[in-house]
Amino acid sequence: MMYRLIVVAIVATHVPDGHFCGAFTPVSIPTRYPSITRQSFKSPSWKNSSLHALTENDSKVEEKFDQLLSDGNLKGATELLKTSTNSIDVTKDRFLEVFRAIEDRTKEAEENNINKRLAEVGALEYPLTSPARMEMADMYNTLKSRGNVQVFGTAAGGNYPAQGTKNVTPVLLEKITGLSMVSLTPKPTNTLLLAGVALAVFEGILSLTTGIQLNFLIFLTLFLAFLDKLLINGAIFETITRIVMPEYTTKIIKHEAGHFLCAYLLGCPVEGCVLSTWAALNDARFGGKRTSVNAGTSFFDASLSNEINGLQPLTRASIDRYSVIVMGGIAAEALNFGRADGGAGDEIALVRFLSNLNPRSGGAMSWNIHSIKNQARWGALQAVLLIKEYRPCYDALVDALERGGDLGECVYAIENAAKENGLPSISERPLGYIVDEGLYGEWVTEPPVEKTSSNNLVVTQVAFEQDTSEKIEDDLMSLENLKVKMQEKLEEIDSKLDSLSSE
Repeated sequence: MMYRLIVVAIVATHVPDGHFCGAFTPVSIPTRYPSITRQSFKSPSWKNSSLHALTENDSKVEEKFDQLLSDGNLKGATELLKTSTNSIDVTKDRFLEVFRAIEDRTKEAEENNINKRLAEVGALEYPLTSPARMEMADMYNTLKSRGNVQVFGTAAGGNYPAQGTKNVTPVLLEKITGLSMVSLTPKPTNTLLLAGVALAVFEGILSLTTGIQLNFLIFLTLFLAFLDKLLINGAIFETITRIVMPEYTTKIIKHEAGHFLCAYLLGCPVEGCVLSTWAALNDARFGGKRTSVNAGTSFFDASLSNEINGLQPLTRASIDRYSVIVMGGIAAEALNFGRADGGAGDEIALVRFLSNLNPRSGGAMSWNIHSIKNQARWGALQAVLLIKEYRPCYDALVDALERGGDLGECVYAIENAAKENGLPSISERPLGYIVDEGLYGEWVTEPPVEKTSSNNLVVTQVAFEQDTSEKIEDDLMSLENLKVKMQEKLEEIDSKLDSLSSE
């Protein structure tokens, strides 16, 4: 089944699962977008709209493009954008409309409504590809090729801020990030305990003032809480918590912004972000009425989807991308608050994902508790460095989320912040290299060097990606050599047996 990545933050217990896709017809949403006129467009600061003079033909092409967006025809709009590069001026208003079309296309995707429980028991099958998500990815990539988005995918292709070995010890992690392991380890909070104490005090006061039996109030509260959780995933209790503890909402926003930015930088198209249970209940991408999500960021990794579905061999590159994005929320909380109260669900998601990998898949290794912990540290390290390096983008994204911005406004905030602050691409030069030296490893900012036998210094290129094909070939050669040796040994034994029988 297709692997859909949903990273859930803070108190959510939902973890990544595979669901959806298939051959679906484009969604038509004729009333979603108002008719757009050229007079309403305003060129954003990062887009020079004076690069070409508008002709009458250009205006017709733009009108057609606007109509395709208005009709919810994301695929048609993407194709037109590809073939009419110089005829369509992607201004800020049009940019926002593109991402509203993406949100609507993914919200209405038929695979969102597949009964997950029936699929898990084999009564239904998930199609191997999702037209809606593939159309979304195609639009993202088209905008990237046109230069309309420049930060998207800047860390893709293994362009991580920390290159070198993937062995990250706790001591080295603290040295590089300036954060303690405690701050990067999600801890259970006392929110429920404090809420329970406050409620008990309130019920005691209410019982004394009204004469209502305290036992009755307690049982009534428990019954209402049960209904709240059963029917609307605890949305009422969450609302009360947000009123009593306003900082709770802030933590959720900054946590989800970490997931969002990491996914965006790594070239995984983001399709939506919800910051409350009420929002998740009204969004089919997060389960809708059947949701167990309290907050989350939904993104799509086409390569990992194909690999999980068996269409391609599973690669370490996909595992690494997922690890960094999952740890992005924890990294963001640690940077902002000095500790990660949320993120337990993220850790569980990563552990389950790595534990369930098939060791025989395309060079994938067998994951034990030690390798999983190391991968989590490596993912947290990369996420912290990415957020630090693109801090203006992160802060702009947080501001957009706090204002209730939709997907387009969040993406625009990231891109505009990068443009205004002149942020370089992380792909131009990594921040440093992890080297397997000393007891805990070393962090160097220049490409590491090693001494040859003649004491001459030779610069060693540090490869980030494991060369899977070479590893497989080496394993095959080793097996072949072992086979030859075993064959020779068997022939020697046969020879000795023949000599003994002849005697």
